[in-house]
Amino acid sequence: MAATTFTLVTTLPRPHRLTTALRAIRAFGGAAASVALLGDYGPAEAGIKNPRPEYAPGPD
Repeated sequence: MAATTFTLVTTLPRPHRLTTALRAIRAFGGAAASVALLGDYGPAEAGIKNPRPEYAPGPD
C-alpha cells in the first residue's frame, strides 16, 4: 500500500499588474501604428475586411 501526500497550494503566482498593463499597451499600440502608418489591416485569414472597398465601375 502506498501513501500519497497532497500539498495544498495556498498562494497562486500572480502576474504583475504593471507588466500586464505595459504588455497590453505595447500590443494595442503596435496594432494602431500598423493600421495608421502602414494601412495594414492584418491577414485575410483573420476575417478583417477593408473598410474602403473598391467598387467596380458602373456600365458605360
